[in-house]
Amino acid sequence: MSDQEMFSVYGRMTALPGRREELVDRLLDGFRAGGTDSGLLAFSINTAPDDPDTVWLTQLWKDRAAHDAVTRSEPVAAATRRVLPLLAQPPEGSYGHALHVHGWVPGA
Repeated sequence: MSDQEMFSVYGRMTALPGRREELVDRLLDGFRAGGTDSGLLAFSINTAPDDPDTVWLTQLWKDRAAHDAVTRSEPVAAATRRVLPLLAQPPEGSYGHALHVHGWVPGA
């Protein structure tokens, strides 16, 4: 697998005031629902100390087909439905192709 084939997702979610940790927990549930052999290579959930409601996400997928298959599965769709009521506004984000992943060793 070359870096050019990898698919990335990145975005921001704003939780209702005081609900950020619950949002993070539900996001983790969603990643777990996708399974361990789903094509999701890595993900990070990030917060900022000066913004108590915002969560930043980054995902690295084997390819777009893997992303689409997992995110359309019923377990992940159900987890997503549990995330939406915690949001103060619609999520923001974008898709891309990973051009370089530092330290990535294909097949490891």
